[in-house]
Amino acid sequence: MEAYTDHGNYFIFVKSLQLEIPVNDQIQNYWLKAFPATQRHVTKNFNAIIVELGKVPDWLTTGITYLIPKLGDNKEVRNYRPITRLTTMYKILTGIIPKRISTHLEEQSLQPEEKK
Repeated sequence: MEAYTDHGNYFIFVKSLQLEIPVNDQIQNYWLKAFPATQRHVTKNFNAIIVELGKVPDWLTTGITYLIPKLGDNKEVRNYRPITRLTTMYKILTGIIPKRISTHLEEQSLQPEEKK
């Protein structure tokens, strides 16, 4: 698959992100929304990661897991559910990849009629 250059999909996805506290990458979604000039640079780095999968930085795939209590006795482990907050860049990358795969399948007429 060739390098990803559709900055429009990137921008649409970034606009859909909620404003939240940054995790490991320390990138606030606000700045990605406020400065669309970052699209070209982020896209270039995403392409480098996709082309050389062995060079995915650890910070990109590392999240922070919180245990959220459910109903019941808080002293029992089964009464908690884990929630993992992932980095902003990870969310963007995993939001763009399915769109790119879908576009590729459509361009190559590989998408089954039921899935269109």
